[in-house]
Order: sequence, then C-alpha cells, then structure tokens
Amino acid sequence: MVRGAVLVPDVTDLSTLVRDTVREATRSWRLPATLVLGMGLGALEYQATGRAAGFLFGPAAAMYTLLLGPLPWRALVPLEADGRRGEKLVRWCIAAAVGTALFYVLIGAYRAYAVVVDVRSIYTLGHARESLVAWLLFLIGGWGLARDIQLEQRLDLTLGSHRRLSDELAAARLDALRADLDPHFLFNALNAIASQCASDPIAAEDNIVRLSTLLRAVLDTRRRPLHALDEELALAHDYVGLLQARYPSLTVSFHVEPEAGDAQVPPLLLQPLLENAVRHGRIERDEIRVSVRRADDELVVCVRSPGAFRGPREGGMGIDLVRRRVELAWGAEGSFEIVADGDHTVATVIARGHFARTAEGAPA
Repeated sequence: MVRGAVLVPDVTDLSTLVRDTVREATRSWRLPATLVLGMGLGALEYQATGRAAGFLFGPAAAMYTLLLGPLPWRALVPLEADGRRGEKLVRWCIAAAVGTALFYVLIGAYRAYAVVVDVRSIYTLGHARESLVAWLLFLIGGWGLARDIQLEQRLDLTLGSHRRLSDELAAARLDALRADLDPHFLFNALNAIASQCASDPIAAEDNIVRLSTLLRAVLDTRRRPLHALDEELALAHDYVGLLQARYPSLTVSFHVEPEAGDAQVPPLLLQPLLENAVRHGRIERDEIRVSVRRADDELVVCVRSPGAFRGPREGGMGIDLVRRRVELAWGAEGSFEIVADGDHTVATVIARGHFARTAEGAPA
C-alpha cells in the first residue's frame, strides 16, 4: 500500500516478514558470529561495571540486533524497491529512524536492567563516543544483515530457477532425441510404399501399418523415457520391414536371450544403429546381426554389420544420437561404443546396475 511517497507495509506482510527474518537470521554463520560479537561486547561491559550482570548485556544486545535490526531495512528498503530518488531517500530516512527507535528501546531496557541489578557504571552509555559507535553499529549491522538475507534469498531463487530451467532443457533435449526419426527415411518409405501400391498392394498395406506404428511410437516416447526391450525389438522389426521395401537384399537377424525381453531401454535406440548399418555398410555381402544378452546386472545390446567402421562421417548424426540417448537415459551407468572388427562394424550399448534389470526392478 502506498501513502504519498512512502511504502507502508501491510500488517500481514509485516508479520510474515518478521518470521522470515527470524528464520533467516539464525541460519548458517549468522547466529554463532553474532554470539561471538556479543560476548566481546559483554566483556567490555564486565570490565567497566565489574559485575557479571553487565556481561549478559553483550549477548542480549547482539541477539536483539540480529533479530530486529534487519526488519526496517527489509520492510522499507528491499532490493526490488524502485521509484524516484526522492522516494528512495524517504525510505532510507524512515528505515534509519525506525532503526534508531529500536536502538533506544534496547538502551532503555538496559538502563532499566541496570537499575534492577544495581549496576552503576555502564560502558555503552557512559561515554558519548561509545554511544554513537553503538548506534552506528546497530544501524549498519541491521542494514548489512538485511542485505545479506535478501541477497542469499535471491541467490536461492536464482539457483532454484537455474536448476528448474536445466531440468526443463534436459527434458526438452530428451524429447527431441526421442522424436528424432530421419525425414529422408520417411520420404523414402513413402516413395517405396507408393511404388508398391500398384505392384504389391498387400505389401504396401503392411508397410503403411509399419510406418504408422513407428510414428505412433515417436509420439508415445514423449511420455516414457524407457520402455521394454520387447517393444523396442518390435519397432526394429517394423523399421527393417520398411527398409526392405527399398533394399530387397537386406537381411537382419535378431538373437535375444529370453530373460532380456523385459529390460528397459530408451525408445528408438536400435533405429539409428540399423539406419547407420544400412546406409554405410555392405549389406549385399552379409546380414546385419542384432544380439541382446543379460548377465547379472548388465544388459548388452550389439549390432554387427558388414563393412569395416572407418570413423564418424562428416555430417553423420546417427552415432552421436545413440550416444546422447544412452547418456540421457542412463547417465554414468550406460555406455556406447562403435568399433571395427575385421571387415565388420560392431556397435555396442551397455547398461549397468539397476537399469539392466527387468521391468519389475526398473525405474518408473
């Protein structure tokens, strides 16, 4: 609420601010540091009064400063405050006036305490210079604590926002990777289906169903970071069926251990490996062999294709796509490598730990 040029905090906001200030003021280093300073002030009072009762004023005054000193500055001079220079100056003056009032409440309480415990010589009030220094320390200390609390809270908000944005970015990248299906493959598949419509309508219909299944899988993967290996193999069979419409000589064999069928893998993991094998391999010489085995807590998916691997090709994305899918899905528990084995290329994906278990033990 604004009255004239001065911001007047709402009562409910002020009570929330008091609770928040007390909570933040006692966090981390602030409380022990304040008590140490308070004991130093208490030692000065004890030296001046010669009474143990005087020592208690030090810690009490330090805690009073810690808990109440930041309030006027946080309420009236927040970091987010805007407005004209004149309004800001008024805010600062009012905050300093409120801080001064709080300081003299503390001094008045100490005077009353001194009378009760019969302390006649008070160090803080005994000299004008010491009183001025104490007043300045109260104001500057309250302002510094207020700024420290505000900056720490802003940092927490910034880090939280950064973590949230990082998670959203990682999720967006994962969505993009899951939905990555080579558009050239789609065009080629549609052209192959179009050519089959007249010569082999039944094969064309089968391939339309296969293509529909693949496209539906791309959409479904946005909801699931992992799915069963059996589902992945079914998609791979559909993908191979579409490829065979263009490459009639293509032969792909699958060798899967029965206990590996429920293991969880990223959707469309095999598609870029098969695409890479067909596009850059020598499929007219030999078959492409896909094998899956599971030993203890290790799942191994291997694609062996004819034609020796000669390193990543310029502009090729299939290898990097698989590597990033493995990294995003499994992190340090997953690995991917592609090497030459004689005149063949062997691409191997490995998942370790609980990621290699069956659906009952896999993460949701």
